[in-house]
Amino acid sequence: MTRDRQIAILGGFLGIGFIVMGLIESAIAIDGNDSIVFFWFPALVGGGVFILLGAFKVFHPAWLSVGLVTIGAITGSVAMAWTLIVPLLGIALIVLVWRRRPLALSQ
Repeated sequence: MTRDRQIAILGGFLGIGFIVMGLIESAIAIDGNDSIVFFWFPALVGGGVFILLGAFKVFHPAWLSVGLVTIGAITGSVAMAWTLIVPLLGIALIVLVWRRRPLALSQ
């Protein structure tokens, strides 16, 4: 499996997962009249959108893609830190994208 395929699978899983969890957590927070919605929505939904943008669109300069994935994975992982596995998947995605960076710069 190529590195781009690994990034697409893991980035798609984390990006869509963060967006879905952000919408669910926000709906629960709004239903319970909880002000924490101002944390869940931007952290999870914004992080998921950043991951999807950075993983599926290689921007030039390539640092933009790396930065988007890194910011998205960190913000989403902070919100989902209680799962323990999601932060590890976020770190794995960051490493994969950082390793793709020299390839994107040379093209």
